[in-house]
Amino acid sequence: MSLNPANLKQTVKSFDYPLVLAVLSVGIFGVVMIYTSVNAYAIPRVIRNDFHWLWTRQAAYVVTGAALMMGFALIDYRLITRFYVYIYGVMILLLVAVLVIGADDVTETARWLWIPLPFIGEVSMQPSEFSKIFIILFLAKFLDVYRDRFNRPFWLLFIAVLIILPVVLVVQQPSLSAGMVILSLSLVVLYVGGLYYRTILGGIAVLFPLAVFAWIDMQRPAPIFLTRFLGNFQWQRIEAWLRPEAVNPDAIRQTQGSLEAIGLGGLTGRGFLNNSYVINGHNDFIFSVVAEQFGFIGSVLLLSVTAFIIVRCVFIARRAADTEGRLIAAGVAGMLIFETFFHVGVVTNLLPNTGMPFPFFSYGGSMIWVHMMAIGIVLNVGLPRKPNPSTSVYSKSGKER
Repeated sequence: MSLNPANLKQTVKSFDYPLVLAVLSVGIFGVVMIYTSVNAYAIPRVIRNDFHWLWTRQAAYVVTGAALMMGFALIDYRLITRFYVYIYGVMILLLVAVLVIGADDVTETARWLWIPLPFIGEVSMQPSEFSKIFIILFLAKFLDVYRDRFNRPFWLLFIAVLIILPVVLVVQQPSLSAGMVILSLSLVVLYVGGLYYRTILGGIAVLFPLAVFAWIDMQRPAPIFLTRFLGNFQWQRIEAWLRPEAVNPDAIRQTQGSLEAIGLGGLTGRGFLNNSYVINGHNDFIFSVVAEQFGFIGSVLLLSVTAFIIVRCVFIARRAADTEGRLIAAGVAGMLIFETFFHVGVVTNLLPNTGMPFPFFSYGGSMIWVHMMAIGIVLNVGLPRKPNPSTSVYSKSGKER
């Protein structure tokens, strides 16, 4: 829907205000939690002095992110996806560029994740985050354009290559968790787009034995095959999760601190600003900061609001006027589901420490901007439009799936 005086009133009336309110609530609460993660009573003064600026910068990210969300909500998403080929090309270009000119002053283990932005001080962008929304927009348009043929073997292979290429580039940064999210949300978009069930079952039949073989290989002190595909740092994190007693104590310090914080929180929490210091508590382990201060009840409330955001995206996907919009909203919902699952799984030690931020909540400009833009596009998908009978998840032959 284009924005003009004729339909402005209808746009204002049909806008999904509960979704906007939920997203902003999580974002603002995240600013508060980032403040407490570095300014709590028990945190050493040297840490407060070094990281006191985190919450003010996060507040700026949320404000600018909210502006991006409202801006994209008023742009017809079909105008954006019209350039889907260029969107994919820019994504690959950025992922290659970050391997060449990425920042190397963050940590040795994440030295290629960021590209410094000129003329904006110390602010940088993280292409792996932007790749999530880029791949959603690209696949939504690609599957809409080629909806009558993408289930054919050649096209499925072609799509698989298009998905695997950015995943491999992201994992090389290294960012295994972001690569897993890109792969997972791509599978969601393919499923909603009408992937045949026989193809799904065939994929499971192939992947299940590989997963079993990988699990058996992981049990070896020195895996034969996994270490050929994973970087040394990535394997060390997996090994620390599998055999914490056999690794350097520093390798599990983050996870141990997170579990202790969650345990101290109990049912109702220790109270505001009464939390211990958790390494990366402002980012990859922020859920443990919430659990320690507000306990199980506060954690459930945060997850409930996040679930509400996801459900609203699903509802918008179900009533979208065309396949393109349906796939965008479904892809964003899938992105939020997997990110939340990976983050909570890491902080509770159900999954290896892969470094996954909590959507809208953890510290990070790229993460906030990308997710706010994604919600803005979903909001635009949810605006009333006349259904387009030429676009559906059915092929012209009338066969479903």
